[in-house]
Amino acid sequence: MLKKSVILTILVLASLLALPTPARASQYVATDSYTLWQPKSYHNRDTKTHYLWNQQHTYKLHNTKYYPHTTWVAQKSALLKHGTHAARYYYVVSKNHRTAGWIWHGFLKSGTYRYQQLATDGLHLTPALGSDDQNKLDLFIMNKLQSDGYENNNHLDMMYDYYWSHDLTPDQMAMADVIKLVRIKNLDADKITVAHLPAVTNLATWIDPKGHDATLETTGKGQLGVKIVSTIEQAMVANHATTYCVAAHLSGNLTDGTGRIDFTLFLY
Repeated sequence: MLKKSVILTILVLASLLALPTPARASQYVATDSYTLWQPKSYHNRDTKTHYLWNQQHTYKLHNTKYYPHTTWVAQKSALLKHGTHAARYYYVVSKNHRTAGWIWHGFLKSGTYRYQQLATDGLHLTPALGSDDQNKLDLFIMNKLQSDGYENNNHLDMMYDYYWSHDLTPDQMAMADVIKLVRIKNLDADKITVAHLPAVTNLATWIDPKGHDATLETTGKGQLGVKIVSTIEQAMVANHATTYCVAAHLSGNLTDGTGRIDFTLFLY
């Protein structure tokens, strides 16, 4: 009986030794750590995936890809050593103080984030604004917002389509009810902001701020699309939104001064 117990013990120990050993987490050690006497502003070097880490470099806190317009304020600096390798990291905090972490300095560019500025929209609209003009404008708005890092939210589009097709407003039917009715996933009504943008009844002031010539929008040198995108982005920044659904409806005629645009904007 004793021999069997000894043999069993040996077999158990042998099986335990044969089990794979969990890999040890990479060890980062912070040296030369100090607080910056004057915090400095940075923005993302590019739109690729880079991470903000905890100081031990064991947890990914945030992906900079999802913060394309953020200005990061560097408050601390540290040399993180990993074996024989050492790299300079900054502890950065977003200007709204909602996001923070340690990031390799090479993923940042000096200065605050600024939008790419366009002088004109390059659109060639017809004087009697129709569906083709609407499609051109919609495409310009979506492409420009995307290039600035803002994505159109398909779930918000689904919700808005229901409101539009049934001639309803959120005041008449709660957004939570529409989301449930249409069975939209990954959309929280409490996180949606409805931005009320006033209708523009004098398009000439947006198309040509200096000369007020509305027909300039038919030559590719108008500024209507640029102004619309700027207005949307200001609303998104004010509401800390990263995705959107916008309905900008053109109507009227550029020649006789009846051109106008009406906005509906949902932010998430």
